[in-house]
Amino acid sequence: FFSDIIGFTSMVEEMTPIQVMEMLNELYTLFDHLVEVHDVYKVETIGDAYMVLGAAPNVCSASEGAEKVARFALAALDAVRNFRKRDGTTVLIRCGLASGPVVAGVIGNAMPRYDLFGDTVNFASRMESTSKSMRIQIAEQTYFLLKDAEGKSLFDMNLRLGEDGLPGIEVKGKGRVT
Repeated sequence: FFSDIIGFTSMVEEMTPIQVMEMLNELYTLFDHLVEVHDVYKVETIGDAYMVLGAAPNVCSASEGAEKVARFALAALDAVRNFRKRDGTTVLIRCGLASGPVVAGVIGNAMPRYDLFGDTVNFASRMESTSKSMRIQIAEQTYFLLKDAEGKSLFDMNLRLGEDGLPGIEVKGKGRVT
């Protein structure tokens, strides 16, 4: 799971640094609670981006991991719908999910951190960056995992059409994906 705040750069130009930090802290504290509720792993936040993993470090099946992350993503969207900045304005996010192999480990000696690497991480990021506002865009493999998931009735999955009206969208490094 990757998410980011739409229009973050222009939004923060009108805020003080402390207001930015307070807003992100309030929003991501809500997300952190959802991490616990949905038994997923928060990998990191980078600026306005939030990243979650479903099937590690607590190992589970791929379909269970995809379902946990999808449930988290739906809850995150609900949280954002109800979230207001201190001035009362709303925030919008984009979300992306991808499923597949990753390598995880602790990197560095100074402030070491657990991080993920691999094409699946990059693909999830691309799913987010090409997603629509307040929507969750999923990779094809995630679609098949969720289609067979125990809680599949929760997921309303539709094929996205490209700007040309054909099924799928263009994704950097992947070509056209459905």
